[in-house]
Amino acid sequence: MSASFEAWHEVGHAYVAHLLGGVVREVTLESERDDHEGHVAVEWHAAPVEEEARRLATVALAGPVAELLFRGEALLEDPEVLCAWRGDWDEAETQLARLHSDPLEREETRRAILRELHRAFDGARGYDSLARLADALDAHVTLDEALFLEALGEHAG
Repeated sequence: MSASFEAWHEVGHAYVAHLLGGVVREVTLESERDDHEGHVAVEWHAAPVEEEARRLATVALAGPVAELLFRGEALLEDPEVLCAWRGDWDEAETQLARLHSDPLEREETRRAILRELHRAFDGARGYDSLARLADALDAHVTLDEALFLEALGEHAG
């Protein structure tokens, strides 16, 4: 089975949220929001503002990066290519602005996050996890917490 771009995009958000300690309650390709094709619902533990902003920026950028990976496209040296995904880009920018008022510091943090995402997705484990999740999402359209963890080979605790 070959998953869709949309599935890779949504599970990119969800997988990274999971890696960052969030509890993924739902991933769906059907969104009730007019400007979104899919949606991810994550429950987070309380965290300091800086940690919260960084993890939300990371999750926002993870969807487009996962989709680029699926498409076989390189991110190149210009992360502005991600602004094609306007909602995700705007969310990342909002969160980065919470971290840094200086645009150069925001850019440095964005690039660091993108390097982290590449490391998370680049290895066989990351790629295989994304592929299993995307296939499951395409098959079910919506993954609840149990289906999400099952696709990862984990069990709800």
